[in-house]
Amino acid sequence: MRKLLLGLAVGLGLAGCDQPPSNKIESEKNINQTGSHESKNGKWKTIVHEDEMRGTKSKWLALRSDNNANLDFPYDGENHLNLDILDSKTGKPRIFLTIDKGQYDCDEYGCYLPIKFGNSEIQTLTFKKYETQGSDETILIFSQNSQAFLQNIRNFRTMVVEIPFYRSGTRQFKFDLSNFNDAEKEI
Repeated sequence: MRKLLLGLAVGLGLAGCDQPPSNKIESEKNINQTGSHESKNGKWKTIVHEDEMRGTKSKWLALRSDNNANLDFPYDGENHLNLDILDSKTGKPRIFLTIDKGQYDCDEYGCYLPIKFGNSEIQTLTFKKYETQGSDETILIFSQNSQAFLQNIRNFRTMVVEIPFYRSGTRQFKFDLSNFNDAEKEI
C-alpha cells in the first residue's frame, strides 16, 4: 500500500513538470520580439527592435536579394541573402550580409567579395564573419569604409554581390537598391 501511495504521489508531482510556468513563457516571448513592416518605398523594410529591459528601440533598413542561391544539399531550397544597414544616419553605419542557410568559404582574414554597384567597376571588398550566439556563422559584417559603401547604396539602383560557399562554389545575389533614400527617412 505504501508503494502504491508513494508511486501515486511521485506521478502527480511529475505530471506538472512538462509545462513551464505561464509567466516564464510570456517573459521569453517579450525579450526577442522583432517587428517589421514593408516600406512604401520599394522593397526596403524598416525593422524595429524593442529592448523592453532597457526601454530602448532600434530601427534599421533591410533588403532581401531578388534571387535564390540554389545551394547544394543540405542548404538547398529557398535561400536568399539579406542586406541590413544599421546606424545609417550616424558617422559609423554597420552593414551586414546574412544568408538564410549555408556556409561561407572564407579564410581567417575574411571574405573577399566582388561587388558591383550599378554599371560601375567591380570592387573587391572585405567582409568578416560576425560571431554572435545562434548565428551559425551565417552573418558577415563589412569591415572597411562603411560610409563609402553606404554612399554607393544611396547613389546606385542595383548591386550584385558574389559570395563563395563551402563545396558549392560562388553565387551572385542581386539587389534592387532603388528608393533607399526615401526609406531611410522613415527611420
